This record gives sequence, structure tokens and C-alpha cells, in this order.
Amino acid sequence: MQRLEASRPLDLTGRVVLVTGGAGDIGSAIAAQAARHGATVIIADNGTSVTGIGDDPNRAVGAAGRLAAEYGSVVGYHCDLTDRHQVEAMFESLLTTHGTVDAVVAAAATVRVRPVWELSSADWRNVFDAHATHTYLVARAACRHWRTTAAARSGSSRSLVTLTAATGLVGRPDLGVAHSAAKGALVGMTLELAHEMYPYGVSVNAVAEANVRGRVAAHVGAQLPVAKDTFDACSPDHVGMLAAYLASGDAPFITGQVLRVVGGMIGRYRGWRETDSLVPDGSWTIDTVRLGVLRLFDVYPRFMAPQGRQCDPFGPSLPTPA
Repeated sequence: MQRLEASRPLDLTGRVVLVTGGAGDIGSAIAAQAARHGATVIIADNGTSVTGIGDDPNRAVGAAGRLAAEYGSVVGYHCDLTDRHQVEAMFESLLTTHGTVDAVVAAAATVRVRPVWELSSADWRNVFDAHATHTYLVARAACRHWRTTAAARSGSSRSLVTLTAATGLVGRPDLGVAHSAAKGALVGMTLELAHEMYPYGVSVNAVAEANVRGRVAAHVGAQLPVAKDTFDACSPDHVGMLAAYLASGDAPFITGQVLRVVGGMIGRYRGWRETDSLVPDGSWTIDTVRLGVLRLFDVYPRFMAPQGRQCDPFGPSLPTPA
């Protein structure tokens, strides 16, 4: 395993980093951090509102100009990231101009908050496409390039970073079922791509952000704590720094992970894990399934036979409560 030089400053010089949704609050913060540390950054953006309405071609270019003036090499690219043809054309243009794309951070998103009985098919498609479909399209284009050039770039890590949220992991009542479904899909996509791209030296990780100050929080009316002195726990810069680090290639052994950033805290998720299990002495019946589920939840720990004698159809596989 490559020895990490943790004492040296992070340096992204020479890396080409694509940030989708780069004109947004989080995307801009990611682009700023990557450019500040030497990367050539391309921000791609649909130019839509927070609800996915509109198509402003100047939004990406304008945001790139502001970021470049302060942080370094940032260029803007207007692209409908949910359109396969536009995404493919964008990648062809980037490869022609820059020769490669070393990292992709998929940060584009929209939000439409409605209860499921009021959520239209158009709402569902808009939110799901903005999060999950766009990530699939840019990941497909990037991974195709990385797979075909893996041998030539042996020893130089490529990185894909997706943006998920607690809504897709543990659920929340305030962002809607489409948002939760899309964010959950991104976690599954991240874990699968980590397996698929491991042989080609590509690290794939997800950042689960929450309570970020910006237009999404304002749109849903989130009550966020005010900044204290010079520290803002809800600043998008926290997400920006973590995502930029994962895109840096500094730690290629980190892959298939979901990292949480909220309130200035960084954490690591461990996914769904089996906690308890039951194996019956014989074949399953509907009655043992029912009783087994009750056992798993400590609701009905023992099976009462019809004759009144107690017996345990599951044996020693799960300790029986006293």
C-alpha cells in the first residue's frame, strides 16, 4: 500500500476536475477548493432554478468567472446534465481541450417538496433525473474514459465523488420522497461503481451533506444556526473541502465509502448490516416466520405449542430472553 505523506500540503496541480452543478452553493464551494489547491476546474451547470425550472446559459460562465478571479483556473460549461447527448458532447470537448478528466464531483441537484399523494410524475422525474440520472450519465462517460486509459495512467488515481444526503440513508420528513429515493439510489450507485472501477485505479465515494446554508435550505425554510464569530457550521465550504480532498487522488485506498459532513463534523457511515438472525430447526412455515420476526424485535420471544408446553423452533441461533 502506498505510504501517505500526511504532513505535506494537499496539491491538486495538474489534475483536471469536473464539478457538475458547479454554479450552485455546494458546487461552487467544491470548485473553489479544488482550484485553490491547483486543479484546473470545469464547472458544468444546467442553469436552472432550485426547483429545476429555467435554462440560463450564462449561469455556469458567470459563476466560473467569479471563482477564477479569486481562486485560479475555473471555466464554465453550460450543459443539460440529464441529457445523454449533451453530456457525451461535453466530455468529448473536455478531452479534446484538456487531454483528460482526472476527477468528477457530481453535485447537481434540484428539490421539489410535496407529499407523495401530491407529487406528480413530472416532479418525480425532475428531482430523480437531477440527482441520480445526471450522476449516472457523467459517471458513465468518465468511467469509459478511465477504463480505456487505465494502463497509461498506472499509479495516478482517478476519482468519482457523488453527493448524497441523510434523506437517502435514514429518511427525513422535510425534503420529499423523490429526494429520498434519488439520494438512496446514489448510495447504491456509488458502492457498485467502487467495485466496477477498482481494477482500473478509480476511487468512488459519496459525501452525505446536511444543513448546508444556501438556496435549497432557504427554499425549504430550514432553520439553521447563525454563524458564530468566524465559524459557520452550515457553510458549504465544509462540503467543498471534503469533496475536493476525495477528488484529489491523495488517498486512492479510500473507495466505496459514504462520508458525512454536517455542522463542521466529518463522519463515516457504515451501511446496512445484519444484526440478528434466526435459523429454524426445520423448514419455514408461515407461523415460524411470524414468530421469528417477533423474536427479532423481542416482542414474542418464545413459541407456545398447542398443548401448552414451551419450545423454541429456532434453536440456539439467537439467545432466548429470560
